[in-house]
Amino acid sequence: MNFSQTVIHFSAPTICGIKPANLFSVKAADFSIAEFRNWKEEFKKRGIVIRAVKSGENAVLLLVYNICWLRKLLADSFVSAYLRGKGYRTCPDVEKVVNHLMQRMKKSPGFPHEVGVILGYPVCDVVEFEKNEGRNCKYCGYWKSYSDVENARICQCRFKDCSCMCKKWFDEGYPLSRIIEEYKKAVHAA
Repeated sequence: MNFSQTVIHFSAPTICGIKPANLFSVKAADFSIAEFRNWKEEFKKRGIVIRAVKSGENAVLLLVYNICWLRKLLADSFVSAYLRGKGYRTCPDVEKVVNHLMQRMKKSPGFPHEVGVILGYPVCDVVEFEKNEGRNCKYCGYWKSYSDVENARICQCRFKDCSCMCKKWFDEGYPLSRIIEEYKKAVHAA
């Protein structure tokens, strides 16, 4: 996949409104600053932000998030309490929280566990992932589920289907507005 195909495929659940954020990597050789700027402008029209989070020697990590949805998520009492326990003092200020997360990601050799909360994964699963050091989950897909396996399966199938449909439409030359429209029609028809 080229840069734009990667962006559309991996950010589709956020673009289509079924996930607050997506985090994915792009090969450094495929990263295009011009295309990145174009996506940034296109997403901005829809209340979505794309940011380069962490660059490695061979990859660039991108975070795509829906500002309004993330603001609501950060206002949730359980999410807010969890993030305060991780040193976040600015809930529900989306930009400050994302900036803090990015700083932690740059300083950490791995991923700070709270990234799961930002991506919309259940707080209980993020906490259990930490407690179990990633082991003993009941279901593994986009995230490791320790509690509501059926919901995790349903969500993860929706994410996968959304990504595949959106990339297909993108490859067929549809503009972003039509991709979103087609996805809504497909969901409504199902």
